[in-house]
Amino acid sequence: MQQIVSLISTTSRVTSRLVANLCVGLIFVMLGLLVTQVLMRYFLGAPPSWTEELAIILFAWLVLLYATVGLREGFHVAVESIPARFDRLHRWADRWVAGLAVVFGAVTLTAGIAYVGRTAGQKTAALQMPIEALYLCVPVCGALFILHGVARILGPNDPDKGAR
Repeated sequence: MQQIVSLISTTSRVTSRLVANLCVGLIFVMLGLLVTQVLMRYFLGAPPSWTEELAIILFAWLVLLYATVGLREGFHVAVESIPARFDRLHRWADRWVAGLAVVFGAVTLTAGIAYVGRTAGQKTAALQMPIEALYLCVPVCGALFILHGVARILGPNDPDKGAR
């Protein structure tokens, strides 16, 4: 059992780091796209519409992917209503929140897969690329929410405590 917990924790940690680095890359690509659009608008008078569309798609991926990193690292939005001196209650509440994140991930995963299936074959307006490029971020992030939530439930409260 300990090997399975260790495998889940390691997978969660490595995946989180990869996703965080990917998000940094997405930010730079989005910045480049938006600077290109602004420069072309002011110097050529004709901004390409595809840069804005691609930036929107990348932004959707960025937000959802980094939300999963937030769950893994524990910097998601939280209300501190339990005083710090109640350590056992804090641990229970953290695991309960992680359980809710797993449920949210399962709903997001299944609903996202269904939605991608319903919209298959459609194209984006400017790029004419499959709309699945946008909507696939929902089930992917649902799966990552499940992974990180399970890792937080099974592992130590501090996500990096077992990583060192």
